[in-house]
Amino acid sequence: MNRRPCLVAVAFAVAACAGRATPTAGPAPTRAPTAPAAAPAAPAEPTTLRYAAGTGHYRFESLSHVEQEAMGQTSKLDLSTAVLVTVAVADASGNIGVAVTIDSLSISAPMGGPGPAELAAAKGQTVHIVASPQGQIISLTPPDSASAAVRQVSQGFREFLPQLPAGSTAAGTTWSDTTSITTPSQGLAVTVHMARQHRVVGWEDHAGTRALHLAMAVTYTVSGSGEAQGQTIELAGSGQRSADAFVSAAGVYLGGTMSDSSMVNANVISAGIVVPVRSTTHSTFTRLP
Repeated sequence: MNRRPCLVAVAFAVAACAGRATPTAGPAPTRAPTAPAAAPAAPAEPTTLRYAAGTGHYRFESLSHVEQEAMGQTSKLDLSTAVLVTVAVADASGNIGVAVTIDSLSISAPMGGPGPAELAAAKGQTVHIVASPQGQIISLTPPDSASAAVRQVSQGFREFLPQLPAGSTAAGTTWSDTTSITTPSQGLAVTVHMARQHRVVGWEDHAGTRALHLAMAVTYTVSGSGEAQGQTIELAGSGQRSADAFVSAAGVYLGGTMSDSSMVNANVISAGIVVPVRSTTHSTFTRLP
């Protein structure tokens, strides 16, 4: 399902002249000048699209607000993540290989966040992804011996490339899929099952480049269990997500935004209490010059 820009036929206008023969004693016949060929038409927006090989630099920023209730008390906290990455896309046996190398990582949390040494050690770590030419994830391999912070950030790159349509890029094209991801998080194994609806909004100018605008709406459920801070915890909840992304006519991801909200109940088994946890997150991906 290659998604190459279609070729546009170029029309040439050729003017024929009607030279009329005259007697040999007269002047030689003449021909009217041929009209110059028309300039090639500008390339049309491609009717199908796939990701192209190449290297780019991106900035990922995420802001989260979390509220939880326990024993009649509500606590609030804000977290922020900023990552600079170098992304190299290459052809890989009919698919694409995506190498995401962390250039810098910053995580701000009120307590329990990774320390400076752990954040510094993230520099140079590479996440390897295999995806279809339209960006559907086939596999993701985090760096060997990576810290918990890097492993969590690595899983976030599953959403790095927005999915392109398998067929037409025409505005209004829709498709859907489902996926389940299980990741470790602070001692818990957390499974997120997502139902995703994709839609082509259309071709637009984005940061000075003609780009395909893609929208995604997601509903998901959350389940998990494990031990955190010596307590056995079970998780159950749900959430929703929306995203907008832009891909150039040449198959280069230009960036996008994502908003997420969830409500998850944390059942602390040993204490016999259920802690509701509400969170909202807004994320941006920006392609750097």
